[in-house]
Amino acid sequence: MGFFSKMIAGGSKKNGKSSDRRIEGYIEACGSIYNLCVSKYPDMDPHEHLVIVLCTIWTKSGVFKETEIIKPAQAREIVAYTLFPACLPPEQRARVLAYKLIMEEKELSSRISTGYPEYYREYSDASKSIWDAKRNGSLEDLYSRYNKNKLHQMMLFHQNTNSKETQYSEKQNKTYAQGNIVSEVIRMIGQVSKTVTQQSMTLCI
Repeated sequence: MGFFSKMIAGGSKKNGKSSDRRIEGYIEACGSIYNLCVSKYPDMDPHEHLVIVLCTIWTKSGVFKETEIIKPAQAREIVAYTLFPACLPPEQRARVLAYKLIMEEKELSSRISTGYPEYYREYSDASKSIWDAKRNGSLEDLYSRYNKNKLHQMMLFHQNTNSKETQYSEKQNKTYAQGNIVSEVIRMIGQVSKTVTQQSMTLCI
């Protein structure tokens, strides 16, 4: 089962909780864990912080095991999924990641668009800014404004060449780089999860 199909299936089992509570739960969980990551690992890039947040939420909520998240296919999806909010200013990153997760579920996406217009507007405006940057070729510049790891940047944005051999090599390198981000942060999830438990953070998602 793919990352998003399993994620949605996991969320659908929580229908005993109200949509409003779960929407606020996603926003609170992403914000709290993101701030924790920034505090514990101040020298890491925002993209790495966001990967930790996403992995922590889904391992703590039981949707995935750590052994599943670290698989190359899942790692690539996690890195790609967190790329969008990693291009945003600090005050928006965790909230937009939460919105993305909320929008994956039909019931929650419908509720946020009607019951939380300010959240939906923030998500729509952020989405537009990223898609505009992607269309006009400035997404890499936006990413590098906040993320300083040149290896990650190179592997994420420089992969198109005319040489099939080079393309294959770069594809392999990109796979390694994306998997490597997750491999690096997976080792920290235990520490983050322990702190989440110690601080009695409840993931109402």
